[in-house]
Amino acid sequence: MLGLVILDGTFLGAARFLDKPEWLPPVLVISAVAFVPLFLIALFLLQTKFRPQLQEDVYYAEWLATQTKVFENFAPENLPSRKLRSSISEPDVLGNPGFGGSDLENIRVGKYEKYQGVFLVHSWRPSQQPGQAADIVLLLRQHGDGPLKSGLVDRVEYALGPKFFEGPVVKKNREESFRLEVPV
Repeated sequence: MLGLVILDGTFLGAARFLDKPEWLPPVLVISAVAFVPLFLIALFLLQTKFRPQLQEDVYYAEWLATQTKVFENFAPENLPSRKLRSSISEPDVLGNPGFGGSDLENIRVGKYEKYQGVFLVHSWRPSQQPGQAADIVLLLRQHGDGPLKSGLVDRVEYALGPKFFEGPVVKKNREESFRLEVPV
């Protein structure tokens, strides 16, 4: 912001004291006025889109490592069955509007206990595969102590449906959290 004030102040001051050439003072005034929204847009982009790059080097390096590690050596596992896919219909994500807050909390706690703190998580990025919209990595995560941390899970069977695979896919890669990679 200080740079904007100094730059605009310099332009406006020069426009006030310069007489020749006659076209220069109006150009300096117009430039000073035009720099304000341009500068604010650039500042907004720096604080939003380029925020990770503005972090201290250590934090930026950690963020960058997490972004690249997830999709390192991405190999889509369902491209042979791509011919089976058509448009995917959107699920009903609104749920039942009649639930109250405590009912939803009871349902959440019940599911947490039922699945012993094991959750299916995903990461995605715009696809690097021709004709696909997104690359998705699915894997399991354990919250707290449970069967994943205890090493009780030997394999995971993913059944994504015929638009992705012709049948269930079994993953035995425990060291990779039973990772499955699919483009959609």
